[in-house]
Amino acid sequence: MKKSVILYFLFFGLVHLSFSQNSFDTQVYGTGPTIILIPGLASSGDVWKETVAELSKTHECHVLTLPGFASEPPTDLSKGFLPEMKEEIRNYIAQMEAPVLLIGHSLGGFLSLQLANEYPEIVSKAVIVDSYPYYAAAMNPNATAESMETMALQTKSMIENASEEAYEQQQTASMRMLSSSASKMPELIKWSLESDRTTVAQAMYELMTTDYRPNLSSLKTPILVLGAWHSGKDYGLTAESVRANFEQQYQLAENVKIEMAPTAHHFIMWDNPEWFLEKIRAYIP
Repeated sequence: MKKSVILYFLFFGLVHLSFSQNSFDTQVYGTGPTIILIPGLASSGDVWKETVAELSKTHECHVLTLPGFASEPPTDLSKGFLPEMKEEIRNYIAQMEAPVLLIGHSLGGFLSLQLANEYPEIVSKAVIVDSYPYYAAAMNPNATAESMETMALQTKSMIENASEEAYEQQQTASMRMLSSSASKMPELIKWSLESDRTTVAQAMYELMTTDYRPNLSSLKTPILVLGAWHSGKDYGLTAESVRANFEQQYQLAENVKIEMAPTAHHFIMWDNPEWFLEKIRAYIP
């Protein structure tokens, strides 16, 4: 019995060490085919808690929290945030025995899209949760990486240099627009305020100045896009108009299916959880 316990800790210690070079945190739940879940900007991996409670019944779920987000320590940003995360997650997936399914929300969806496109040999499918190939064009269809440079730098500076009081007010107000789930607000605001501002600022700058739409002509990996529109209904947005935006942005991709959540804001997994899980269950192998 004692020998078995020692072997158990040795084995799982070696597994932990094999992934310890990553700057992101990973929690693993369940057994079966592998799913990698990537949260969005300033979010903890706990955003997937309810999703993983179901999916881990049939799959091995690897839940990431990216460096600098929530309470995770930041990482070196000299090579950029998105390029570094893409490379680290790619190396992490490459250690798996078989191609994985990716589920990414917002910034995590952008990374999932890049990984699915550039490394189809290790990604079998991807679910992109309310994320676009070009973030800025979701708000301004005429936006380009060049035209957004000044605004992106201003946004970066504002995040980095705002007073603690002003930043907390801004984050509290903006977070309340992202979900209709009042019970989740304290947690969401807490993650945002605990995130490293330099990391958040750099990640936002890169999202605003990285147009991935032209790259989608090479996308062969099947993609399911789950979009949200309901937070904009008071501003004239409809499910049809937002779907049209998604379709325009993903038009070069061959293997994309787009579904619009009924009444969700940005955090679809919280606002329409039954619908969300139904769509994923129907899509995953």
